[in-house]
Amino acid sequence: MGAEENDSRALSEEAIETALEAVRARIEKAKGGRAGLDRAIAAAREEERLLQRLLALRRDGPAEREPEQQEAREAAGDDRPISPTAFRRKKYPAVQAVIDELATAGRPLHISELMRLLRARDVPIPGSGTQANLITHLRRDSRLVRTSRGMYGLAAWGLESMQPARRIRRRRKRRRTTATS
Repeated sequence: MGAEENDSRALSEEAIETALEAVRARIEKAKGGRAGLDRAIAAAREEERLLQRLLALRRDGPAEREPEQQEAREAAGDDRPISPTAFRRKKYPAVQAVIDELATAGRPLHISELMRLLRARDVPIPGSGTQANLITHLRRDSRLVRTSRGMYGLAAWGLESMQPARRIRRRRKRRRTTATS
């Protein structure tokens, strides 16, 4: 009876392993489909942004759209585009260039890759031009999320932002004064 129990257990483990492989294959297939959809959405949003800029140029002159207003309207369920009069210039072209590069790539990019792409486009990086300066500006922009250490993506893709690391506070040891008599 012990041998039969081991045989039935082995078969059930094999069945479980087969089912596990099938589920993993379905997950990978779904991820691939999601990546394609994310790229299509990013491309459509980029096309929308460019067409809105073109329309604004024809009507009002050079300007850029205010993305925070559009995102707030989309979150509220209002998906109509902002009127061209709601456009304005951005202070930091590096942040907009990062958003453009991420939309083109269709996936999160590492900060070093973003720096390389910005240098290739001759985009001025704020401050002294280091990664830390760029990161400071990227973290302040609600259109971007930090997906993992050094990786940045578009919030429009629905990516979750990495939680900031909790700093461990160390207690300072206090010297004890000894009373001398």
